[in-house]
Amino acid sequence: MVPRLFLLLITCLVITALLAGCGGSSPSQVPETPAATTPATTLPPTTEAPQITAVPEPFPGALSLGAQYRYGREDIAMDVTVYQVKVMDEYTWWSPQWGKYWNTTPKKGNQFLFALVRLVDRGTARARLPSPSMFVLHGDNGSYVQTTDRDNSLWIKGFDVKQYDFYFDNTGGWIDPGDSNKVDGFLLFEVPASLRPDHAYLEATFSSKAAAVWKLG
Repeated sequence: MVPRLFLLLITCLVITALLAGCGGSSPSQVPETPAATTPATTLPPTTEAPQITAVPEPFPGALSLGAQYRYGREDIAMDVTVYQVKVMDEYTWWSPQWGKYWNTTPKKGNQFLFALVRLVDRGTARARLPSPSMFVLHGDNGSYVQTTDRDNSLWIKGFDVKQYDFYFDNTGGWIDPGDSNKVDGFLLFEVPASLRPDHAYLEATFSSKAAAVWKLG
């Protein structure tokens, strides 16, 4: 009897142990690793390339240096040519009175611009010369008229001709037909040192119906 009870007790203990093992806590779950996310890339705003606006020519159709302009009628046919430009920080002129050269300098920040002009009457009658004031120089910083601070009959070193004003005064403002009577002289302007000939224009107004502009560079 005892052995049977002992065997029953052992059986109960084994069953109890098995039931305890089966009823234990369920295995812990491994936490899921969140999927890696790629951070959003913020692109800089798209900027349009700056548009370059061409600066319009102040005098469309201006004549080039050395080009000839004609005005008048059959008996008076005037050919005008602006053929050379010189820029100088100062110029030297000869004084017969003192028998020596003198230097002329511009105001601080300025320079001298010389425009050489030739006029020939190709007609058959005398013609009026344009006065010096009819020639106006235009640049980036404004417009300029002729200047002189000496006797216009004096020679300037480096030039084979005299100031245009000299010929205008000596002829009384008239020109006779033919190459032998041509007027060839320079126009003198004091301008800012920043002015460049390729940005400068010489305008000449000969009458209410005749005018021309030369680009100097």
